[in-house]
Amino acid sequence: SYWAVLSYIDSEVGRIVDVLKETGQYDNTIIVFTSDHGDMMGGHGLVTKGIGTPYEEVYKIPLIIRAPETSGGREDTATLGSMVDLAPTLLDMCGAEPIEAAQGRSLRPVIEGIADPDEWRHAYAEFYGQRFVYTQRIVWDGDWKYVFSPGGIEELYNLGDDPHERNNLADDPAQRGKLVEMTKRMWRKMKEIGDDSLFNSQYATLRTAPVGPEDIEE
Repeated sequence: SYWAVLSYIDSEVGRIVDVLKETGQYDNTIIVFTSDHGDMMGGHGLVTKGIGTPYEEVYKIPLIIRAPETSGGREDTATLGSMVDLAPTLLDMCGAEPIEAAQGRSLRPVIEGIADPDEWRHAYAEFYGQRFVYTQRIVWDGDWKYVFSPGGIEELYNLGDDPHERNNLADDPAQRGKLVEMTKRMWRKMKEIGDDSLFNSQYATLRTAPVGPEDIEE
């Protein structure tokens, strides 16, 4: 069934591309193919996207961008982009005015192959699937990934060594420094973008973390 769905989507995208070519608009159109989430497909013993599943199978989604001014093709699996980068990217590629105070940034330097890799090593995600206990925040920093699940457990993975997220390092004393560092990164990002729901929550369990938001300046 999953293969059938993929084949159907591929066919329908092909129909759109065919119409663009038939109408002479193919070389005047930016085409973006992406998704809102992935599916577990048996990973971690789970199916579909699950509820509060912070794993790479769900968050590592496709993003294919084809623009008239781009030539050839580039595959980039190292850049950490985000859905909030998509609008700034399209506005930049169209020569339009940028969004004031946008949380994302244009991927155009990445597309053109001129981006500094060190500037694209971080990402942040918010999950509001259910009220209170299912809320999550996820922070990526290079190979490191931290998952904050209020009311649940801390999760810390090194995706370089453990791409399938089998070994949770959050309780490893040797990784305590990295856990605290990633938690501080999370609080700083939340403050930067105005993600105040956990700051302002009156539920103590929702503010439990290795370090609190008052420690982010350290």
